[in-house]
Amino acid sequence: MDRVSKEYVVGSTDSGPEDTEGSRIGGDERATLEEAGLEPAAVREKRHSYRSLLEAGVDESVADDLRRKFSLPWSFVSDGDGDGDLDRRSNEVRGLGEAEREWIAVSDDEDWQSFEYEAEFETVGRERPDERPYPKPTPVTAVTGVGPDDADTLAEAGIRSAERLATITATEVANALDLDVLHVRAWRHNARELVD
Repeated sequence: MDRVSKEYVVGSTDSGPEDTEGSRIGGDERATLEEAGLEPAAVREKRHSYRSLLEAGVDESVADDLRRKFSLPWSFVSDGDGDGDLDRRSNEVRGLGEAEREWIAVSDDEDWQSFEYEAEFETVGRERPDERPYPKPTPVTAVTGVGPDDADTLAEAGIRSAERLATITATEVANALDLDVLHVRAWRHNARELVD
């Protein structure tokens, strides 16, 4: 059996023995990096950041794909050096509202975790309604034939009002609570008359 080395294979796209399936740089990405004067191996070894790729002239979509594929850092310059990178990124990120941007701006300061936050909040005045917006439920004991003990038994099935008792399926409730179906039908009938 003959063994052929990669270096003798014409058109091989592998850049070396250290390439694995997840760490390969595609032909288009490789060409873009070479046009920018960057070595693909340097990207694979994380010697470049996303920002350094952009500064070298790499297309933003290619730089973004490489950043995700190789977990490249956003930048090698820390935000504490005063370059305002956090402020710039918070303004560039889509979907942030003013409150989120304000929080990011506040958190850029050393004292961002202090409990003294200088902001004015508006209180929204709301009138309390004089009446309930919906009628108060009628107690199940108001139904003719339903006593306190029966009300406790019905409550086990979640039936705590005459309105609910009027909408039940008598057979299911009777079977679930081990009651006489005729009694449950009578209660349901009386509840319907009371509610209507």
